[in-house]
Amino acid sequence: MLANHLFVRLLEDRFAVPVRIVITASDTHFGDFKHNMGMVPGPVWRSPEVLARPGAFPRPDTVAGGRTAYSTRKLATIYLVHEHARCLPAGIGVVAYNPGFVPGTGLARNADPVSRFAMRRILPVMTLTPFETSRGAAGRHLADVVLGTIEAPTGSYVDRGRVARSSQESYDPRREGELWDAAERFTAAYAA
Repeated sequence: MLANHLFVRLLEDRFAVPVRIVITASDTHFGDFKHNMGMVPGPVWRSPEVLARPGAFPRPDTVAGGRTAYSTRKLATIYLVHEHARCLPAGIGVVAYNPGFVPGTGLARNADPVSRFAMRRILPVMTLTPFETSRGAAGRHLADVVLGTIEAPTGSYVDRGRVARSSQESYDPRREGELWDAAERFTAAYAA
């Protein structure tokens, strides 16, 4: 999330408008069964200063702790997309893109053996359902977002191939502003 912020800030004066920046998000930020089939705990928001520290979540060395950090980071990504949409110069648009759950990408490479087996052998079959996306479909949707085939105003959340609302929690201007300010502080030494 900080890398995305720093990258955009370093390049914003070099873009030839119009520009569309696409940042990968995840529906895990919803934190409910409908969006992650109970595989990822929902986000647990804390101040940016706390989130920036190792061990920001209980039991950080567990799978649940790591997955909570992941969903929280994806919520933070959407906060920053909203704030970038407000703060970047005219002609520079920024969009959050959720490819959905895409098996075969190595996401569970460090998980326990049962989870790795499920990711390799069972979950790929679910790409035939609306719960998962094949790698090819995720790539096509991403290309459509980048090229503007999917019309998405700046600050939008694109869920696979359509503009959608992100979670209710992801619309919090106070958190968005706090996170922007913290990201500016955390990356200031690298932005010069």
